[in-house]
This record gives sequence, C-alpha cells and structure tokens, in this order.
Amino acid sequence: MTISDQIDALQKRAADLKSSFDQSRQETNEQVKARLSHAKADIAARQSVVKEETEQAAGRTQSQWKSMKADAAAKMQAMQDRVDRKRDEHDVKKAESDAEDAEEDAADALDYASWAVDQAQVAVLNAIDARTWADERAAASPSR
Repeated sequence: MTISDQIDALQKRAADLKSSFDQSRQETNEQVKARLSHAKADIAARQSVVKEETEQAAGRTQSQWKSMKADAAAKMQAMQDRVDRKRDEHDVKKAESDAEDAEEDAADALDYASWAVDQAQVAVLNAIDARTWADERAAASPSR
C-alpha cells in the first residue's frame, strides 16, 4: 500500500468515525452497545492483520514502533541533515535509500495514526454509550 493509499484509508476511517458518531447520537443505549461491540470486533480483526504483518517485518517494525514517539524529532532532523548532505553530494544511491527510509517512517507513522483512530472510535462510542445510558436512566426515573 502506498503512502497516498494509507492517507486515503485513514481519511475515510476518520470520516466513518464522524458518521458513526452522528448516527449513534440518535440511537438507544442497546443500539450503541451493539455498535460498540461491532466496532471492537472490526478493530480486533484489523489489529490481527496488522499483527501478522508486523510479525513478518518484526525486526524493522518493532524497533521503529517502540522508539517512534521518543525520537521523532531526532529522526526528522537526521533525515533533513542526510537529505541536505546528499543533495550536495549528488549521491543517487544514498538519496534513494534515504527516500525509502523516509517512506518507511511515513508508513509507520500512518500505522500509528490508524491505531489512534481505532482507539478514538472506541472512546467515542464508550462516551456515547455512557451518555445514552444516563439519558435513558434520567428519562425512566420519576421527576423530583
């Protein structure tokens, strides 16, 4: 999957999250609970696929994934330094390698963003679930 494809997929998932949120606001507590169960199952399926892909590329992915947040600024500066240096040296092979490394970093960041959207989806649905449950309880209780 290209970086452009990953961005498109992430954009679609964010739009789907917004649509799901809007629809959930009109649903009963039971409907939201069903939606939440379905979302968790979908996320588990996606995470299973990602886990398999991660295991196939464990050496590269594990080290990048674990250190991504800790050293993002350092990587960006080092990458910029390499690009600047190689631009001056006109080293085509090294420039290609740097480009591939940068593309891998971008793909890893997009994987992280996708994971974050999954977590946001569950958090949003949990919030809606709690709100619909509270609203239903308030509607069912006698006025004071």
